[in-house]
Amino acid sequence: MNRNKYKNNKLEQHRGLLLQISIIISLMIVLGAFNYKTKNKNKITGNFVEINLELDTNKINNKRTIKPLPTFINLHVDTPAQFPGGEIALQKYFKKNLQYPEKAKKQNIQGRIYVKFTITRHGKIKNIKIVRSINPLIDTEAVRLIKNMPDWTPAKSKNEQVESKKILPVIFMNN
Repeated sequence: MNRNKYKNNKLEQHRGLLLQISIIISLMIVLGAFNYKTKNKNKITGNFVEINLELDTNKINNKRTIKPLPTFINLHVDTPAQFPGGEIALQKYFKKNLQYPEKAKKQNIQGRIYVKFTITRHGKIKNIKIVRSINPLIDTEAVRLIKNMPDWTPAKSKNEQVESKKILPVIFMNN
């Protein structure tokens, strides 16, 4: 009986030390869990803008066309900026003025490029940037196409013309 008392007494003497060891082990487990990193190589980072596209099933010249919906970054705008004549006029402008580079045709480079630009309070276009690129040959043509657009009707907020930003898809299809 004296022996059991002695063992319990010894554990009581080291109770503080055992408590410290258990706290340290718990902290190591928690810190290890926070520092654990997955080996996912498909991690996507950065700021993204949602772009809505609507498929126009009407056939224009026996071709299926994709009709871009206005994608504005400024949410405080009451009336968004508009291409003179609306969306149909914008499609006609693209169709008439788009010059598919010969090198890109030969290499069969095709696809959709997204171009971001700013429409000033006066309707002028500035700060043209490629958001999603396919190939530098096509990128330069998309920038040229946007740069040569006629002045837009500027966006309005509280009945005042304001600067706004827009993202448009430019489609290059090798027919």
